[in-house]
Amino acid sequence: MKRLIFITWLGLLSSLAFAQTLPDFDAIKLETKEDYNSIADNAALQAADFLLTTPLEKDNISRLRSLQYIIKWMSGTPDYNFTLNEQATKFAKKNDDLLGLYMAAMTKYVLENKADAKDQDKVKLNAVKLIIAYAKDEKNKVRLNAELKKAIEADDKGKLSEYLN
Repeated sequence: MKRLIFITWLGLLSSLAFAQTLPDFDAIKLETKEDYNSIADNAALQAADFLLTTPLEKDNISRLRSLQYIIKWMSGTPDYNFTLNEQATKFAKKNDDLLGLYMAAMTKYVLENKADAKDQDKVKLNAVKLIIAYAKDEKNKVRLNAELKKAIEADDKGKLSEYLN
């Protein structure tokens, strides 16, 4: 019995240790050019990672706050430019959750691939690939619309770049 309690306790501790903790977004000011520093960038990456690793849930306040921070960061960062291309976002029409994930995916890609950040085609392609991987994972509860199914099919055939152009 002691062993069972110990194993249960150990499992609980390990799951808590790996739980994602988000930064205090309210404490990070994004008002001047100088505010967009490594702390702000790291918070944006953490927010993007959180959004791309947690299931879609309408009532999840952490998801909402993460997306709000990403939108504010994307709107003001002097280091990166983002284009919401109609072709790349057509799978997100009438689905704000997917559009938010696309913004998170672009953020993640540029922050992890700074050398490619100015290449909008690479950003678009790799952001959509992140969305496709997210959507394919059933635990994320993504409802596949016709356009998202087309994007997944194009990616499976190695023709996602053509689909996006």
